[in-house]
Amino acid sequence: MQLDRMLAPFRIDWNNCTSAQWDRMLGACKQPTLPQSRVYALAHAETAGGRADFGLIYFHDKPIGLVQVQITPFLKYFSICRILRGPLWVHAEIPGEMLKLVLRLIRRRYRTRHGRFLVFHPELPDTPANRRNLRHTGFVRRQRGYASIWLDLTPSEAELRQALKPNWRNKLRQAERHGVTITADDSPKHLDWLLERYAQDRAERGYTGPSPAMIRALLRHGAGNRTIRTLIASHAGKRIAGILLVCHGRSATYFVGYSGSEGRRLRAHNLLLWHAACQLKREGMLWFDLGGINDAGAAGVARFKEGLGGEPFALVGVYA
Repeated sequence: MQLDRMLAPFRIDWNNCTSAQWDRMLGACKQPTLPQSRVYALAHAETAGGRADFGLIYFHDKPIGLVQVQITPFLKYFSICRILRGPLWVHAEIPGEMLKLVLRLIRRRYRTRHGRFLVFHPELPDTPANRRNLRHTGFVRRQRGYASIWLDLTPSEAELRQALKPNWRNKLRQAERHGVTITADDSPKHLDWLLERYAQDRAERGYTGPSPAMIRALLRHGAGNRTIRTLIASHAGKRIAGILLVCHGRSATYFVGYSGSEGRRLRAHNLLLWHAACQLKREGMLWFDLGGINDAGAAGVARFKEGLGGEPFALVGVYA
């Protein structure tokens, strides 16, 4: 009863909002993440054969955040429920005691004894306080969390360029001197070229990354609202590299990329990411998630992304 009284100011309304309401709420959050977007939920449901729960979090009847749960059937009476990089909040921070109450509401709904096996990857920095709050609300840490870099797009383009690491900025100048050109074009001819080469490169080199099926599903579900941005690097009339970005709220994520030997020689990826940051800024985006860093398995990629001068972060972990 005491816990119920403590929880009383909070509630999570499940599956009681329109697509437009969800998108508006996501846009109001401080740093929206891709896995909490509606387009990502639809694409994941299509490729995994499941569905999503959409929850708006209220405090004294005022919306303060959201949480999306991707649900995949498992055997006959069970399901795997994944919360990836949520909940998200309208305010930059939520007090620890309030956070624990919301975590308890989530824990109550997704219980193993109800046939709902929860995999919870909260959008919380890896701090002792956050680990403690999760432990006190019944969650058990299973593995390390996602790490990436947030690039703040609010400074001017001149300030963003000045913030680049010197070696990275020098390689950007090299690409510019080599005459590499960037085309922002979501047409099928460029998308197909990029995805075919990405899929081939992924298969040959064996790295993890979004599946081609997931990418195609994102393209389908995001087609009506310009969710996807495609940038292609060319030299002497030949395409040599490309990247695909996904927008969500007032943030965007580097989702996939490809660069051939000529693209690497001409530093095409430096120019692509610089153009991406400038384009997103001009469109009113506030944050650019550089798509994950993994020091253990891909230290070179991590160093490359760190060269843009953003703020690295590591999340608290994966919990059950």
